[in-house]
Amino acid sequence: MASTMGSTSPRPPLLQRITPRQWLWGDVVLAGLIFLGGLLSISAGTRRNVPLLLVALVLGAGSVALRRKYPLPVLVTVTAALVMSTVLGEGFAGAPVLALPLYIVATQYERRQSVAALCSVGLVLLGSLGVAELVRLGRGNATLNLNDVTTNIVIAGAAWFVGDSIRSRRAYVTGMARQAEQRQRWEMERAEQSIVEERLQIARELHDVVAHSLSVIAIQSAVGGHVLDRQPEEARRALAAVETTSRSALEELRRVLGVLRRNDSGEPTLAPAPGLADLEQLLSQLRGAGLSVTCRRHGRTVALSPSLDLSAYRIVQEALTNVTKHAGTSCAEVDITFESGAVVISVVDQGPVGPNGALLAPRVDDASGAHHGIIGMRERAAMFGGVLTAAPGHGGGFEVHARLPFESSDR
Repeated sequence: MASTMGSTSPRPPLLQRITPRQWLWGDVVLAGLIFLGGLLSISAGTRRNVPLLLVALVLGAGSVALRRKYPLPVLVTVTAALVMSTVLGEGFAGAPVLALPLYIVATQYERRQSVAALCSVGLVLLGSLGVAELVRLGRGNATLNLNDVTTNIVIAGAAWFVGDSIRSRRAYVTGMARQAEQRQRWEMERAEQSIVEERLQIARELHDVVAHSLSVIAIQSAVGGHVLDRQPEEARRALAAVETTSRSALEELRRVLGVLRRNDSGEPTLAPAPGLADLEQLLSQLRGAGLSVTCRRHGRTVALSPSLDLSAYRIVQEALTNVTKHAGTSCAEVDITFESGAVVISVVDQGPVGPNGALLAPRVDDASGAHHGIIGMRERAAMFGGVLTAAPGHGGGFEVHARLPFESSDR
C-alpha cells in the first residue's frame, strides 16, 4: 500500500486539468446563459427599440464564447454593445458581459496595456452616457442609465484587479520555477566540474607516483643487470633500491586507491600525504639511482597547508623524474626558497655532457616526452594561483621554476 501511494504522482489542480476544448464549451454555455438572461430582461418590461437591443444582446453575449482566443476584439465588441444599449436608454444586465473579457485581457497582457484597455472602456461608457443624455433631453430616465454605467465600470475595475493579480502571481511562479531550474542546472554543472577536477587530481597523483617510481626502478634494474657479473655487491644494492622504491610506490598507490574506494561511511586513511619535509627520502631514492642531487633551502621555513605542501613535493618529484628520464645527465640542483607569501621552487639540471666534458644542447625531443608531466606541474601551480615555467636553460640543460603563493601569517 505504501509503495503504491509513493509511486503515484500528485494530480494537478482542477483548472489545469481542463482542456482548451472544454473551456470553449464552458464559454459557449456561459454565453447562452447571458443571452437568455438578457432576453428575459428585455421581454420583462415595455421596451422601445427592441430589435436594436436584440442586436446589442447578440453582439455582447455571443462574443463571450470567444473571449479566451480573441480577448481584445471581444472586449471592443462588448463595449460597443453596451454603448448601443446605453444610447438607446435601455439595459440588459451587461455588467458580467464586460467583466469577462476584461478579466482575460488583464491576465494575458502586460499591466500597461490592460490599464489602457480599462481606462478606454470606462471613458467610452461615460461618453456614451453623455451622448444618451443629449439625445433624450427631458425624458427623465437618466438615473437608470447612470446606474447601469456605474455598475459596469465598478465591476470592470474589480475584474481587472483580479485578472492583474492572477497575471502577477503566474509571472512570479514562472520566475521562481526558472530560477529553480537554473539553480539545478548550475548545481549539476558544478558537480560535473568537481568530478572533472577530481579526475585530473587523481591522474596527476597516479602519474607522479608511477612515473617517478618506474623511472628509478628502470635505472636501478639497468645498473644491476650491467654489473651483475663483475660487481655483485653493486648489483645487490641496485636490487635493494628497486625493492625499496617498489614498496614505496605500492604504499602511495594504496593511499590513492584507498581514497577512491572509501565510501561516505568508511574511515579515512590516516597516512599523511608527502610534503617538502619528505624531500630527503625522495632524494635518497634518486641518489641510489645514480642521480647526484643537491638541495638547498633559503628563507625561514613556513608551515604550508597540506594540499599546497603536497603539490610542492609533487612538482619537485616530477621535475627530478624528468631529469632521470630525459635530461641525459647525472646532476641536478633543487632550491626551495620561502619568500613573503610564496614558496619558490627551482629544479635545474646541467644537461647532457659530451665525451670531452662540454655541455651538449638540450634534447628537445626528450623534453617533449615529459609533456604530460609538465602539464601536471602547471596545473598544480595554477590551483593555488601560482605560475610554473619549464624550458631549456640558457647555458644548456633544463630549468623548472614554480612560484606557489600562500597566505602569510606575518603582520
